[in-house]
Amino acid sequence: MENNWIDKIAEEIMDSMAQPEKEFVQAMMDIVERHGKLANDDGKGIWVGYVEASENEVAARGIKCLNCAHYEGDGVCHIVLQTVEPEGLCRLAAIPDGIVRLNDMMS
Repeated sequence: MENNWIDKIAEEIMDSMAQPEKEFVQAMMDIVERHGKLANDDGKGIWVGYVEASENEVAARGIKCLNCAHYEGDGVCHIVLQTVEPEGLCRLAAIPDGIVRLNDMMS
């Protein structure tokens, strides 16, 4: 039952994304399918740049794992190997337009 809820949320996130964002998410999934999940210094050449919730200074603006298309829930990310926190963040985030509060970023 819980997986159906997670799948529904993931589908809603993807439906709300612009086509280039959807293609970015798919490209990352393709990379993971071919090479495995990513982590810093894993020899795959992609620096994930994950920061824990306590270090995520932009979480209040909506920039966090919880809002990312890659986030599965329960600390699991589709593309990041390590356990992630809902309020954490990596540099590969795919967050749909309208979730991030840009006005807060200007102040």
